[in-house]
Amino acid sequence: MQAMAGRRKSQMSHEAAVVSPRWTPVLATRDDLPKILALYEQVWGPGRSLDYLGWKLFDAPFEPLPPMLAMDGDACVGLYAVVATPMILDGQPIMGCQSVDTMTHPDYRRQNMSVTLARACYEVAKRRGFRLVYGMPNENSYPMFMKHLDWVKTDDMLRWVRPLAARRLPAFLAEPANRIIRAHALRGEIRSAIVSRVTAETRFVVPRAMPVAARCHVDKSAAWLQWRYAAEPGGAYQTYLTGDPDFPDALIVFEEIRETGVPPVLLVQEWLARDTHLRLKAMKGLVALAARRGCGSVVLYTNDPQAGILLRGALFLPRPGMPIGATGFGPDKAKTPLKPGQIVLMGGDKD
Repeated sequence: MQAMAGRRKSQMSHEAAVVSPRWTPVLATRDDLPKILALYEQVWGPGRSLDYLGWKLFDAPFEPLPPMLAMDGDACVGLYAVVATPMILDGQPIMGCQSVDTMTHPDYRRQNMSVTLARACYEVAKRRGFRLVYGMPNENSYPMFMKHLDWVKTDDMLRWVRPLAARRLPAFLAEPANRIIRAHALRGEIRSAIVSRVTAETRFVVPRAMPVAARCHVDKSAAWLQWRYAAEPGGAYQTYLTGDPDFPDALIVFEEIRETGVPPVLLVQEWLARDTHLRLKAMKGLVALAARRGCGSVVLYTNDPQAGILLRGALFLPRPGMPIGATGFGPDKAKTPLKPGQIVLMGGDKD
């Protein structure tokens, strides 16, 4: 009996040793990029380059905040990554960050790895003076952020859609309906607008933007736009500029999403203007451009109620999007903008 108990105790100790964490949280450096890429490919499959991950995880301007890794010896077996993001809070510049990638090697699941890495990352962020983290967690990670990382759901990021092609209609009805939709869209055309492809040499000129009513938003400086769109390896962004190129009325950053067998979608990332009238005019001009290109729709993600009013005026329709969550750091955590409408985000503010 004692021998059996001893064997059972030995077996339990062995099992505990097997499932106990063998990994250590480590703040990443650029030298870790090959190991990080290997983890991405193991968990999410191929499709990313070292240059892309270097840009995304290490090159954000102002105050880089590298990802937190789970290292088992020389192997990277887990990652929690944020992107350092300059923001405006109550009229003052702060540093925030966007939660972007969370992953665990399949052999290391159910070890509380993601929560441990995220908490370690937040401690680094707090020491470096960051004020908040925000993100749009998917349905798998949402419970973790809300239950274990002190996040609060602040809002919903709606998907606004301007249809440019009739769907679910018989062909004999769809063709005349599409002509009517296209003709109406072309009424907003701005022939003087400048459309350019974004390259590494692009230098953004930001309109003297109208005030944002919300307490907190991403600081859309030229330096931020330069990193976000011009520096991205493999990026395929374009700009739509109205007014004087040196003192623009409006600036829209967009990309065309193409999939086999369906019309392309024109996806808006940024929508800046000097006032609401010029903002609406520019969006109608972009819709006309999309119609000329044969796009099936124009899509923009935002939770900004002011933008929503204008989008309705341009015949956009709101569709369900994704939840926005956030939490704060440091001694001013109680002042973190966590109520609905206090943080407004636009297209390119999400990964």
